[in-house]
Amino acid sequence: MSNSDNHLLGHFLLRLTVGILFLVQGIGKFQNPNGVTTMLTGIGFPIPLVFAWILILSEIIFGALILIGYKVKYTAWPLAIILLVATLTVVIPSGGFNSVNFYFHLISIAGLITIALTGPGKWAVSKSH
Repeated sequence: MSNSDNHLLGHFLLRLTVGILFLVQGIGKFQNPNGVTTMLTGIGFPIPLVFAWILILSEIIFGALILIGYKVKYTAWPLAIILLVATLTVVIPSGGFNSVNFYFHLISIAGLITIALTGPGKWAVSKSH
């Protein structure tokens, strides 16, 4: 396998993992939307019911699009923004900068930005960004 093939395979594995992560988390939230609404209410989000559904549908739809590699230049950014908002409003206030959740969110944001900037890798619906 050439270095170029390894590069494309690496992007594919990153995209697959991140897509599954968001799709599974979104489906979990879909099964209990009241939990998401309650969490958003607890941190003071305005119109928490609306934002709960935006969050749930974004994780499912954009997670699935990342998974199949469709238009990743555009579909990765909303998920990175969701993670950034979650990091600033939930993770840092509850666990600080040394929590495992903080580093998990940081790595996930970096992975999403990498996907957005470098493309989907192998076996994607879209062959470019």
